[in-house]
Amino acid sequence: MSAKVIGAGAFVVIGALLFTAALFLIGERRMLFDDRFELYTEFAKLGQLEVGAVVRVAGMDAGEVTEVIVPASPADKFRVRMEVRDNLHQLVRTDSIASVQTEGLVGGIFLSIATGSEGAPVVPEKGTIPGREPFVLADVLEQASETFEQVAMTVDKISGDLETTIARVEVATKDAHQLFIDITPQIKSIAENGSRMSADTRQVIAGIQAGEGTLGKLIKDDTLYVRAREVADEAQVAMANVRQVSDEARRAIADFRSEDGPAKGMFAHVRVTLGQTRDVVANMADVTEAMKHNFLLRGFFNRRGYFDLDAISPAQYRAGVLENGKRKAMRIWLGSPVLFQTAASGAEELTDDGRARIDAAITTFLEHLPTSPLVIEGYASDGSEGDRYRVSRQRAGIVREYVLGRFGLTANNTGYIALAGNAVASPSGDHWDGVALTLFIDLEDLKFVPQPRSAGVPAVVSTKVISK
Repeated sequence: MSAKVIGAGAFVVIGALLFTAALFLIGERRMLFDDRFELYTEFAKLGQLEVGAVVRVAGMDAGEVTEVIVPASPADKFRVRMEVRDNLHQLVRTDSIASVQTEGLVGGIFLSIATGSEGAPVVPEKGTIPGREPFVLADVLEQASETFEQVAMTVDKISGDLETTIARVEVATKDAHQLFIDITPQIKSIAENGSRMSADTRQVIAGIQAGEGTLGKLIKDDTLYVRAREVADEAQVAMANVRQVSDEARRAIADFRSEDGPAKGMFAHVRVTLGQTRDVVANMADVTEAMKHNFLLRGFFNRRGYFDLDAISPAQYRAGVLENGKRKAMRIWLGSPVLFQTAASGAEELTDDGRARIDAAITTFLEHLPTSPLVIEGYASDGSEGDRYRVSRQRAGIVREYVLGRFGLTANNTGYIALAGNAVASPSGDHWDGVALTLFIDLEDLKFVPQPRSAGVPAVVSTKVISK
């Protein structure tokens, strides 16, 4: 037997041994050689659970998901079939709970089965255990959005009630002032009549005491004297009542206008309520902004269009970081000779014709605003690299401020970036002098099938030149 035949035989034998060992290791890892029993659970949402996912019982690898049965109607649930090692069967009871979990923060998805209680029976072969719905971050953010909307509605309602209350207070104040003005002449008239009555009474008494007229002759008549005294007493009581009414009116008006009066307290409560409402809304806005920059949630917001252009370099922008595989860019190119003019201060400003060109360009995008992000790209072709960057940033900022004020767009969804003179795929070739209005439109809205493109060249759905 030759050495070649011996070598070939040895190669075949070693290969067969290695194949057998690999097959054994794979089967051992997939637990193919263990006895298993079939088990089911149900979920309304899978939470990225797929066929082949690991099944763990009390944290121990116990099997895998073998099938996901799609529900027949929206009211039904996904039915998940799994195979679990038979030696763990006694731990799975009828009250065991199956839940979808993640390994670490960004690990794989697996199906965890909690051990049941001692008093519950062991789940039968092909039995079904209850499932706990997976935690979905998008649902939490949707609830937060609904909470913000409710807070905004509450603020609007409070503002309406506040305006009504203030209007009623103003009306009550005017009525009180008018009432005081109306009763002042009457009070003066009563006081004057009382004074005249008192003077007449004094004059009659003086005449009686002097013995003048018929009354003087009857001055010793006690009946007439008593009657005269009663008239005088009644006059004094009338004057006292008039003074009391006047004093009470003055006190009522003074109390209403005082520091501790009802009007002052009402305005103080209203101011406190508005201050607390502003604090709540500001705190919610701070929390949302912090979530956008959190390293755990930043990817989630980026996939939905929340980007901080200050944190994106021109190189990353040109590489298509805002497109994210889900959007394509639509650009309208505007040249600086028509768009800008030099002001008396030496700085550039928009011309009337330039504003009209911008209005026409934005009109093209109105169908997709404000749901799609809009970025104003600034370009400059003259001077050093630093001069081109400075001028391009100024131009992009001027156009952005005009667009925000003219069309009422949101600042969070309208950004600008300086790209100096490098304008790959522009109408002039590889450079441009002016700006480009770039709208990042969702592929679902465009019904657009993405095509391959060269690295470093931003994809363009449509390019249109308004002016050069």
